[in-house]
Amino acid sequence: INIMYHTKLISYPLVKEFIDEYKNTDKSINDILDGLDKDNKIYYELIKVINRYLKYDKELLIYKIENSSIVNDIYDEGIEIIDYLNYIPNDDDYIFMLNFNEGSIPINKLDTDYITDNICNYLGLSSSIDRNKLIKEKTIKVIDGIKNLTITYKENDNKTTYYPSSLCSNYEVITPVNDNVSYGELYDKINLVRAYDDYFKYGHIGDDFNVLNNNYIVNYNSFNNKYKKIDRVMNKLNLSYSKMQTYNKCAFRYYLSDILKLDIFEESFSTIIGSMVHYVMEHCLENNNEDIHKYMMEYLDGRVFTKKEQFFLKKYEEHLCELLQQIKLEKEYYEFNNAMYEERIDLDYGNNIHFVGIIDKILYYIHDNKTYVALIDYKTGNDEISLKYLKYGLDIQLPIYLYLSTKLPFKNIKYTGFYLQKFNIKDKDYRLVGYSNSDIDTLSIIDRNYTNSKIIKGLKTNNDGSFSRYSKVLSDDEIDKLITNTKDIIDKVIDKIRNNEFNINPKVNNGENIGCMYCKFKDICFKQIDDEVEIYENEIE
Repeated sequence: INIMYHTKLISYPLVKEFIDEYKNTDKSINDILDGLDKDNKIYYELIKVINRYLKYDKELLIYKIENSSIVNDIYDEGIEIIDYLNYIPNDDDYIFMLNFNEGSIPINKLDTDYITDNICNYLGLSSSIDRNKLIKEKTIKVIDGIKNLTITYKENDNKTTYYPSSLCSNYEVITPVNDNVSYGELYDKINLVRAYDDYFKYGHIGDDFNVLNNNYIVNYNSFNNKYKKIDRVMNKLNLSYSKMQTYNKCAFRYYLSDILKLDIFEESFSTIIGSMVHYVMEHCLENNNEDIHKYMMEYLDGRVFTKKEQFFLKKYEEHLCELLQQIKLEKEYYEFNNAMYEERIDLDYGNNIHFVGIIDKILYYIHDNKTYVALIDYKTGNDEISLKYLKYGLDIQLPIYLYLSTKLPFKNIKYTGFYLQKFNIKDKDYRLVGYSNSDIDTLSIIDRNYTNSKIIKGLKTNNDGSFSRYSKVLSDDEIDKLITNTKDIIDKVIDKIRNNEFNINPKVNNGENIGCMYCKFKDICFKQIDDEVEIYENEIE
């Protein structure tokens, strides 16, 4: 059967080999390509992507390669899957129209478009009702024009009951299927389990119960969802904050997404926005150039957007201008005279194990043989900064960046603070959100007006000079301990992954299941209540 599907380029060994060398060596692209297998068709797919994005920087080229896809091969004699609305009748074709159920054929348009039906009437556009009528008429015309056509619909499956399409009223419906017909051992066992359901739930014994029960043995109601430790020798591990966050939310979720690679990344408008903001801010600040539109177009080149998305892109451009103005304001209050952008730090643990992080912005100022450092990460989502789940390794992106920054070639580092700089079009508050150093001399490096800060949210002092209860401040000792704790957390996760510890253990706090939130694998793990791990809020100890 010719099913069109897309495969990520990065899933092929040849592409992985290229990415590894490109990231971790000083070889030129041509030298790396010369060492690859040119007889492999994937080689030329890789060349296409490189040629298109070679003019951009290294990080963007890597991103494009990792997120590009190719279409699978098709068979000359394969069964084709067609769009019935665009099918051109051919008397030699044999067509099987499956799933002739309500909601599937025809597919009804809902009144959920950006321009709703009540507005369509004023603009002279077709409403969803008009479009549904046209689709119905076209579907009937297509069906009547096919010579060799078999139409089927389903009444139920193992979970749901379905209704026939409303178009069935146009035709004579024949029901030749006999539920008692056996299609094989597996089908019989499914029917036996259904018979057990009827017996144990309702005391009903069906006509086929005895025959099936005498011929098959099934372990009814005996499913065990517990993870059985796999015998796997780990030969490579590239860990990051997001992957470690997944592991700490639920180890089995990490196993499915990063070991079995079942979680295929799909680029959405929100992920595009997030990456675009990072790209624009990096280039504007690094080049001291406020041409936001130029860098937006560079990053978005080749993408196609709906009118609704184009509308929001204009909004994001306006807000990026406001964010740059906030950053200009920050410069009036801090002493920093040096900065690093999108700094990639790779910790090599040996045995092909790496922990990698990219810090959006590192501000630093060298004075009296000390290097004062502030870390800033841009966020387009709803992330919160808190140390309340630190010991569980959750929500610790900034502590991780804090630890990674200790590997930079700075002498006598003294941290003024670490922050998120949130960016979304619903909230125009671009002030820094995070933790600051409680030592006022150090704090003055990032904010001369720390007593009632205009650049750090919630930072202010009381009349007696003490910090207000809403101010998030840490001493040098607390920051050092935070760095040590973060290092220990990373080391423990690496050891657990190396030892194949992937139990189903979603974390739960106050009844909120953090581990299963937005998880795509609920139909695989069959989580039980006793799998859940209760966690408790606790600030840095």
